Parts: sequence; structure tokens; C-alpha cells
Amino acid sequence: MVDVVNYSNQFLPHVIRLFCPGDIRIDGKLDFFRQTFALYQPGPEESCLLAKGSDGLLACVYLVSFEKVQPGLIFIKLAVDRKMGEEDFTEFWEQCLALARTLAKGQLMLRVEVTGNHVVNFLAAKGLKVSREMQELYASLDQLPQEPNAGDGDFKVVSLAQQPDLEALWLNTFNQGSNTPWDIPPLDSGCLDRMRQESVFDADTFWVGFSGGEAVVAQFYSIADKNEGVVRIYMSSPRSRAFGRRMLKETLSALEQKGFSKAILYADAASQATNLLYKMLGFLPQGKKMLMECLLPARP
Repeated sequence: MVDVVNYSNQFLPHVIRLFCPGDIRIDGKLDFFRQTFALYQPGPEESCLLAKGSDGLLACVYLVSFEKVQPGLIFIKLAVDRKMGEEDFTEFWEQCLALARTLAKGQLMLRVEVTGNHVVNFLAAKGLKVSREMQELYASLDQLPQEPNAGDGDFKVVSLAQQPDLEALWLNTFNQGSNTPWDIPPLDSGCLDRMRQESVFDADTFWVGFSGGEAVVAQFYSIADKNEGVVRIYMSSPRSRAFGRRMLKETLSALEQKGFSKAILYADAASQATNLLYKMLGFLPQGKKMLMECLLPARP
């Protein structure tokens, strides 16, 4: 039997161990998880549930409303320890569904991010089906391919540290992109304000790219593991892949100069063109995340 409790900050190290099994040191990931949680609404105290067993934490679920993307859409980050049995998972999942019902009215679309075949099997038994596979790609910053710059000569990158007044433009450009990260909801000034409350917030990690005086690409990056020098990049290029490529080249060069060792990003595993572009920039596949979905009918 499991005990289902609400999230509190004291559980964060244990939550990270669930999402990053096998990692010996997790202290370098604390800030990354805090920043990621700051992007979501409601906050973790209201929409994150934990399953506790006799030997420790067995599962964590964070439910986030993506109403601005699609009415009724609930994005779910889920991590389950391999020691958790199907019966205990079923009990936990029922409470997750009850919480999901409080976040949106009418018919719900659940979109669950999972890793590990055991979790996929659990959810498949609940009626969820794999809808997409996201390929994790990494680049070793000391082994980047050397190639001449290409593209528009007037391409210019500006950070929010340099021009704070560009925040609204950055938000608009980032939210327009068709390749906005699947696990990040449309952002607003409230999201950025919550991120600013974290001690590691750095406006210099938010960039907007201009061509011909027009904003064409926006991105930000977070330090995923400060001990290992790992950075995750989030990019949105609403105009074309060419601008995204220019921005990414600028980003990788800047990260290398700052002493980071590795950059990671995610791409749709089915998009051969996008994955080829990243490969040409030095990215290699490392793993995958499954996105599983199901529709829940509206309550009578």
C-alpha cells in the first residue's frame, strides 16, 4: 500500500532521484528542477502528487494545464520507481486523475511524458497510447564541428540582459514557434517573474534573434547539471530552420566559451530533417522520451 501526499520542497531531492535514476550526485540538478517548476501553473504544492512506500518515494506526478495550447489539455510529468507494483500504481493513478479533473472542465486530453518501459506498460493498461517519441540529443562542446558561418549577414542576437525592454517581443516570438518544446507551456510575464525569484535566474540566457530588423527566433537555456556542466537548450524558430540554426550555432559557441561541457535538446524522433540539422551541428542521440495520450470524457 502506498501513501499519496502533496509535494513540498523537502521532497525535491527525492523527486530528482526518481526522474534521474542511477545518478549518484543530484545536488547539481536542484536549480534546474526549481526553474522548471517555476514555469508551471499551478505550482507544485497544488498539482504535484507523490507516492510514498515503506522504503521511500515510489512515484511523482506533476500535472500542468496547457489550456492555452488546447482546451482541456493536461500535460503530465511522471516518474515511477521500478519497485512500484501495478496495484499500487493504479491506486496512485486514480488520485492523479481526480486532481486532473480539478484543473480543466469538460473533456480532458492527458499527455504524459514517460521514460522506462515499465511506466509505458502501466499506462497502456489504463488506455493511454504512445503519440510521439522525443529524441534526446547531446553535443560535446569541446568537439563541435568547425564550419563557416552561413545565412543572412544581418542576423543579430540580443539577450534580455542587454535589452530588458524586449521581454514582450521575446515571449511573443518564443510562443509563436511551431517547435516550441513540448514540455513548456506558452510563456508569459508571470512565468518569467517566477523564474526571477530563483537565485540562479540569468537574463543573459534569454536570447532573441533578428534578421532585417524583425524578430525571427527566440530561445533560453537552463543549466541542467552545474556539477557536470550540462545545459538544456529550449528554442523556438517560427520563421525557418535557417534562423534556428544560426541561433544554435551562436549558443553552442557561447556555451563553450563559458566553460560548459555538454548541451542537450529534444527533437521529434520522426522529423528526419530536423534531426539531420542537429547532427550537422554536432548533436548525437542519447535517449528517448515517450509521450502518451488519452481522452477522458466530460463528467455528467
